[in-house]
Amino acid sequence: MRFFLAVLIIFCVVSASWGQEKTNNGSQDLIKGRINALIEKNRQEESETVRPKPDTIKIAKPDTTIKKTSTDQQLLDSLMEVNQAGLIDEGSSVSKGVVDTTYFKNRVLSVKKRRPKKEFKSENSWSKYYKLTHGNSYKKEHKIDSTTKVFGWHPYWMGTAYKSYNFSLLSAIAYFSYELNPNTGGYKTIHDWKTTALIDSAQQHGTKVLLSVTNFGQANNAKFLTNLDAQRTFINTLITLLRERNADGVNLDFENIPSYTRKQFTNFIIDLSSSLRAAKKDYLITLAVPPIDFDRVYELRQLNQHVDMYIIMGYEFYGANSTVAGPVAPLNSGQTWWEYNLQSAVDEYLVGGVPNNKLLLGLPYYGAEWETRDLKFPSKVNRFIRYPMYRNIQKEHGDLPCCEDEVSKSKFYVYRDNQNNYRQLWYEDSLTLARKYDWIKEKKLGGVGIWALGYDNGFKELWKLLAAKFAMTPDEIKQANAVARSKRFSPRRWMSLAFRIIKNPNYLLKNPRPLFGIFGAVFGVSMLGFFVLYRYGCRFKRMFNIVIKGGLALLIIVLVALLFIGMQYTGVREIVFLLAGFVIGAIIFLWISRQFLSEKDLP
Repeated sequence: MRFFLAVLIIFCVVSASWGQEKTNNGSQDLIKGRINALIEKNRQEESETVRPKPDTIKIAKPDTTIKKTSTDQQLLDSLMEVNQAGLIDEGSSVSKGVVDTTYFKNRVLSVKKRRPKKEFKSENSWSKYYKLTHGNSYKKEHKIDSTTKVFGWHPYWMGTAYKSYNFSLLSAIAYFSYELNPNTGGYKTIHDWKTTALIDSAQQHGTKVLLSVTNFGQANNAKFLTNLDAQRTFINTLITLLRERNADGVNLDFENIPSYTRKQFTNFIIDLSSSLRAAKKDYLITLAVPPIDFDRVYELRQLNQHVDMYIIMGYEFYGANSTVAGPVAPLNSGQTWWEYNLQSAVDEYLVGGVPNNKLLLGLPYYGAEWETRDLKFPSKVNRFIRYPMYRNIQKEHGDLPCCEDEVSKSKFYVYRDNQNNYRQLWYEDSLTLARKYDWIKEKKLGGVGIWALGYDNGFKELWKLLAAKFAMTPDEIKQANAVARSKRFSPRRWMSLAFRIIKNPNYLLKNPRPLFGIFGAVFGVSMLGFFVLYRYGCRFKRMFNIVIKGGLALLIIVLVALLFIGMQYTGVREIVFLLAGFVIGAIIFLWISRQFLSEKDLP
């Protein structure tokens, strides 16, 4: 396999070199010579020794793998040097399939590692640092469609930005984060989890509150996932923290999990699920997953039974280490962009076995900016500039005059800066996000995730967009309320509740609301019945006597009629049974109602 890969690389290099000037021939020959030497060395090693089967890493299409060896890594490094020297076209399959996939993994797994250089100990200090405002906020109350979830992360460095959140448009919010100590299972820090007013504000609007737990890097994940004592400490600590704030569950954000800990990761999730739900059956367990399962870590069909939501981190398709400027979250690729995009990310998890309603697509509230060689796209990068938040883009550029890329469904802005350098800015706005929200609904996914809430502070158009795409209309709310009322008082619901109480009487101690409801209903009916009998008892007695006597006569007539009908359509044995039932029923009825049928003389 490595030999054919090397031949393919040489072919691409030679093809690319045909269009170069003669002055580059020396550098090209040098590069080809290095690659040839590596190939020859590789062939000699294969003939001399039999190597154990190494781990595999995904680098191209889902069914294509290469062996991860030191020689191959040297090949890739040499190829990267060729690419950086400008000898391979960025649009070539080799460049897209090999080099950018490795870089893509590094970009994705570094998003949430990017923290502000400053460190503050209070939410108000962070708010002052970012100059957060709460005047221009969207506070109209809405109700999210029950079939869709809107999930958002609130990073601690966004301070009090939650004061301008519209919690009625959020199904769940994850406080970021519990920074895991992989050696002990405890936390390095939980920031303001114990004191933040975000949790109280969210709960007032019925928004689920989750604690996001982070563990980054192969070494850290390997330490934790192979240490059962640390896992037990973590689970106990997590349950305590959730109970302290009456929270609703956890969002696990373990990134760069080594492939050899796949089994341990699955066992950890199962243990976490059973432990949390033993403490409180309604606790939610959610996973943040990369757009590609690079190391084939997730045993999805096993995890589905224990995970409530998977949130795909649908960003960084182009970013800080890209050699080409492009969309951070492209919906499609076409002939312009490399083959990985939001569609391929979603399809990978659906094909892997994740149910549609459990899969959420996370989208960025930030962009990426480069200094480029050209204003056209795709253009090669001179240097990466920054990752600006949506609020910074709006403040610096306002309503940008250009443009939406029809292929990726992303916004871009190209311009020349004060030093006459070309720049390209790629980001998402209300128009491009609307197209991606529509696509999420078309795919019937579980909903949308947002990295990160607060990045649009001071602007309300993205909240309005969430309302337009995921909130219920007034007519839908009325219909949903009517259905809820009918289910609330349905006999089936009460029978289910009764069986649950019979099976486990302690259920009423843990959840006394049904007991209060039953007591209130019985007490209310009893009081009403007592009042009616006390006030109108005499009239009811006379009416009841009349009904009894008239009803008996009517019953006899009906039974006689049924007897004649039965004689026409049934056999002798059936008629005998019918008559016997009639006689027995009449005797019982007369015995019960004898006091109402007897008349007594008045004095």
